[in-house]
Amino acid sequence: MDTEKLRSLHKLKEEGVLSEEEFQTEKQKLLNEPPTRATSQAVATEEDRRQYAMFIHLSLLLGVAFPWIGLIIPIVLWLVKREDEYIDKNGRVVANWLISSIIYSIVGFILLVVIIGFGVLLALAVCHIIFAIVGAIKAKDGELWHYPLSIKFFNV
Repeated sequence: MDTEKLRSLHKLKEEGVLSEEEFQTEKQKLLNEPPTRATSQAVATEEDRRQYAMFIHLSLLLGVAFPWIGLIIPIVLWLVKREDEYIDKNGRVVANWLISSIIYSIVGFILLVVIIGFGVLLALAVCHIIFAIVGAIKAKDGELWHYPLSIKFFNV
């Protein structure tokens, strides 16, 4: 139903252009009209885009249990739908974090020699989980959130 059409119809009745009977007939036609497909499809498309971007962020959590899969899946998800601007930007954010976290992990493993590395790796794991969850929530809300501590390898 198009509310704008209904308002116009009501205005015509109030101006005396349409009789009460004509108004009721036209009103019933409008009320029985199915919603326009373009409008519902556009909403579904936007919701699908947001949900897909959310899954890119959440796929980082696979890295907690399966490190190599947690590196590959987010990149694959991003590259599959890279032509969409919103998904591309979220994919770039995730890719920046993946590369940054690899660098931080290497530094953490090197620092294991002086015991500080345990703290670095633990902090990195906590950040990885929190950033993925916050990024997913923001993506679902239609916002682009840059992960803190992320080095910008890909411009977003």
